[in-house]
Amino acid sequence: MKRYTLLLAISLLPLSIMAQPDFSSLAKEKISQLDLMVGTWKGMGYMWTQAGKDSSHVVENIQYKLDSTILFIEGQGTKVMEDGSKMVVHDALGIMSFHPFLKEYQMTSFISKGMSTVAKVKIIDAENIIWSFNSGPVSIRYSITIANNQWTEIGERSMDGQNWMKFFEMKLSKVN
Repeated sequence: MKRYTLLLAISLLPLSIMAQPDFSSLAKEKISQLDLMVGTWKGMGYMWTQAGKDSSHVVENIQYKLDSTILFIEGQGTKVMEDGSKMVVHDALGIMSFHPFLKEYQMTSFISKGMSTVAKVKIIDAENIIWSFNSGPVSIRYSITIANNQWTEIGERSMDGQNWMKFFEMKLSKVN
């Protein structure tokens, strides 16, 4: 009996997969609004810590994936050490998408320190994007401006959602 039930369930699986709605046209339309981001970007990133301002060389590679329904974002920051060697100080991966049921943009991001988050993405206009999330009691937002093949991103944090303090800045140029 168990064998027949399992066989029936397996035979019906393709029907349930085929019955899923297709949002690919909507996803492509929505994600194409972020077309200015696509490409390879290089420049400098800055973090303000208790020890002061720290800088790194940053490369962001952004491309369409899954038949142009998502943006795949890879970012890496390296710092040149006193002995001339390079040390990776930032290693991140992001997947930006449009959620058809919530009717909003999202970004799931991962960093090499084993942390991840799901952020809300707001497109202000063709050149301005904000992505934000909460980390415990702290609200974090990143404001991106892309114009004339220049990418400027500011990271800010707030404990109350009203008063914001800059802790991050990135200035990149598009190389392809």
